[in-house]
Amino acid sequence: MVNVGLRAYIWHQKSTEEQIAREFWTLKHSTYQGYRDYVSNCKEHGFPEQQVLQVQRRPSSAGGPSVAASEYSVSSMASLTSQVPTAYSFAGMQHILEDNEVRVTVLKFGHLSSDLLAYGSQDGVVRVAGLGETCTVHHVLKQHQRAISDLDWSLDNTFLLSAGLEGSVTMWMAATGQLLRIFLTTSPACCAKFHLVNQNLIISGTESGVLQVFNCSTGKLALTQALTGSGNTSGLSCSAMAVSNNLLYVADNRGCIYTLRCDIKNGMLQALVLLTRTPAPNGKLSETASLVYSPYSSTARGQALLMSSLDGSVSLFKLADAAAGRLELVSNCEVPRAARKIRATFCPKVHITEPEYIVMGGEDTSVYIYDISKPSQGPLVVNQLQGHMAPVVDVSWSYNEALLASCDCDGAVIVWKREQSH
Repeated sequence: MVNVGLRAYIWHQKSTEEQIAREFWTLKHSTYQGYRDYVSNCKEHGFPEQQVLQVQRRPSSAGGPSVAASEYSVSSMASLTSQVPTAYSFAGMQHILEDNEVRVTVLKFGHLSSDLLAYGSQDGVVRVAGLGETCTVHHVLKQHQRAISDLDWSLDNTFLLSAGLEGSVTMWMAATGQLLRIFLTTSPACCAKFHLVNQNLIISGTESGVLQVFNCSTGKLALTQALTGSGNTSGLSCSAMAVSNNLLYVADNRGCIYTLRCDIKNGMLQALVLLTRTPAPNGKLSETASLVYSPYSSTARGQALLMSSLDGSVSLFKLADAAAGRLELVSNCEVPRAARKIRATFCPKVHITEPEYIVMGGEDTSVYIYDISKPSQGPLVVNQLQGHMAPVVDVSWSYNEALLASCDCDGAVIVWKREQSH
């Protein structure tokens, strides 16, 4: 029985501003009264049949503070309009790392390994953690003076690459945490990758719109090339980067994608040849948050690029002509606009004919799995992981696709475990 008198008394104790704020309160386009009606209906008739997992929080083995499980009770639920695909249901949290006091900006699992995770933070520190029965931070790498903008592993996980906004790219020995090389860039380093064919080459993209290629063995600069586009190119910067064999994809701060061919002869990079410049989808000039390459996309029916932008747009491109580097827009959806860069990535595929699923964080502290295969209907939320206490900015899948890592602005890293059947 609802105590109407008590509720009215509490309501009238609120200030006028608080009462107005309550009237304008919304949750996914539902009003506060609609929310109360929904809760009342659930109390009377029971909750809808959805997957709701109450997960006990495990204390961080990395020395982070422990928080009561009630503070981190997690709901992993489907949208009210769809069922959670079995492949994307989760058993809960596997590990929680809270050894950061500042925002974690980027994280990435190692190649061919599911127990190696690196993550960088706003204060320029990179941590390398081992994920087993317990989670242990093996190395705390300190060299950068500003935020970590990107991380990349060599194919055998021997080396770890970190890019910092102070204007340097650093190469570390992953097993020992030893500092091997510091490559100075012309301006803040926004992204950096190992070349897939020749791992002795490092490609970095800078805030000034310059691509720099370094030789890992000698530490010397091998090549420099500036991004060029149509019209005014002043203020152009490299925001994100993806690599596939001999092709390099670079996205700028206006939402354009540059496809370049890496001409390598006798192991040496001879030139970066600009093949095409793909304009921003729908003419929206918004800064790119992430750019990810996939060798196969069911929606694109072939090689594809996934790009997320600061204005909330998520775009899927297919590689229509590999020789010419020509990209075609396949899907463009809008997710809630963010106040910061929020990276997106492809979800693992169970079958090549299944819809296109992606995963990304959100300003509302959730991790979302979207179906973007039907752009006319917009992105469909097929699962939502709740457990973070601050906006989620990056996600990464493990090699065996059993674990999903996510990081937030409060410095927490959560490793989610998929159902054991996967």
